Amino acid sequence: MNTRASQGTPFIPAPRITTVAGYLLTRLAEAGLASVFGVPGDYNLPILDALAGRPDLAWIGMATEQGAGYAADSYARLRGVGALVTTFGVGELSAINAIAGAYAESVPVVHIVGTPALTARDDGVMLHHNLPGRDYGHFARMAAEVTAAQADLRSGTAPAEIDRVLGTALRTSRPVYLTIPADVADIPVRAPAERLPRAAQAPDPAVVAAFTDFPEPGAARADLPPIDATPDARGGPLDQRKLWARVQDLLRPGDLLIADQGTAFDGASGLSLPDGAKLIGPPPWASVGWTVPAGLGASLGAPDRRVVLIAGDGAMRRTAAELGTLLGQGLAPIVIVLSNGGYATERVIGHPDRGYHQIPAWDWTALLAAMGPATSPVALRVGTSHELAWALNAASYHAGAGRPVLIEAVLDSGEVPSLLQELAQTLAIPAHRGEEADATADGYWLGSAEENAAVGIRLPKVTSGG
Repeated sequence: MNTRASQGTPFIPAPRITTVAGYLLTRLAEAGLASVFGVPGDYNLPILDALAGRPDLAWIGMATEQGAGYAADSYARLRGVGALVTTFGVGELSAINAIAGAYAESVPVVHIVGTPALTARDDGVMLHHNLPGRDYGHFARMAAEVTAAQADLRSGTAPAEIDRVLGTALRTSRPVYLTIPADVADIPVRAPAERLPRAAQAPDPAVVAAFTDFPEPGAARADLPPIDATPDARGGPLDQRKLWARVQDLLRPGDLLIADQGTAFDGASGLSLPDGAKLIGPPPWASVGWTVPAGLGASLGAPDRRVVLIAGDGAMRRTAAELGTLLGQGLAPIVIVLSNGGYATERVIGHPDRGYHQIPAWDWTALLAAMGPATSPVALRVGTSHELAWALNAASYHAGAGRPVLIEAVLDSGEVPSLLQELAQTLAIPAHRGEEADATADGYWLGSAEENAAVGIRLPKVTSGG
């Protein structure tokens, strides 16, 4: 099965007769796709067999269905539409969080689900991946809450239904849901005679933040001097201010900066991006762990652009397995892990010393070599501003040569970006969950009044200060 496809493949009229799966794939390619993400499962193998016969479409096998959804999401933000393939039940439910995020953030993602064969359902046997009983619509009803259109394909109506559902995705910029029974995928149908009524559209600018008119930073140096080991030369411990100043210097025109929810996006949102660079993140849905698979999707959606990923260690743990997928595609991003031993944003919200904010320590610098030894990855651990400056300079050099780079930036557990600090100081709302707040509370809840109520916080009357 092909795993890479050239970009910009011209539209080639399909033969007069195709299959249900073939019709769908033709429409996806016409809409602008070159890569389809997903995880194989027995019910979706007929769809993947059809995909294997398409030289214009690359199959990107992911570690998890959720990762596939995140990758399709970021791919769609750059290409106008994205797609993933999962299996019935267990697979599609693993992806539904990513689909809900695409719905919340207005991203057109096509979720294709292989379902049990109609003949097997008619036999009345208990089929795996389903809930007890013979109702095969449980998961479609769940999907209907987070998609703009749905269809369960049958041979007689599949072409029209595919066009209707894909047209809705492109028109509304929302995810859609298509199920294909295993014995329907190969049924012959007439191939598309005309193009889709509505072509793929550009990503929503409110979703993909772009800032311009920042001068190009200096080019990376090939001569990389060793780090001076003296404490003074190292510049003292790394903090958020120094971190983002160094990241600012790293960025170049046209870069894609992918920042995870939490301190990474809070810090990145304060940067002035160079001309043509884009900041991409999931702030409305705020699902932690989005960055690594999203970085894969962005890299494939815009292969001519450098990708810089930034995520906290807590977020990275959620989808770290997709680093292996990314390396397997031969990609060379710059990955920066903000290593502070836990969930920094939640520490600001309340009770910073509580154990539930902590996470076990990982050796981040060993991760790339374990997942992609053939890629000759570069891994660096830094704890000062000067070390970070040297490491980022090295990262630009090595990534430019096709070697992936991971930098673990060690920060104090209490370090948060200035934006989050300012929010806490401005709101100045001390609170305890489930009881009246008092002046000695050790945390702040940064939500709206409705959000505060939703998590059980009752606030006293507060007067705004200067």
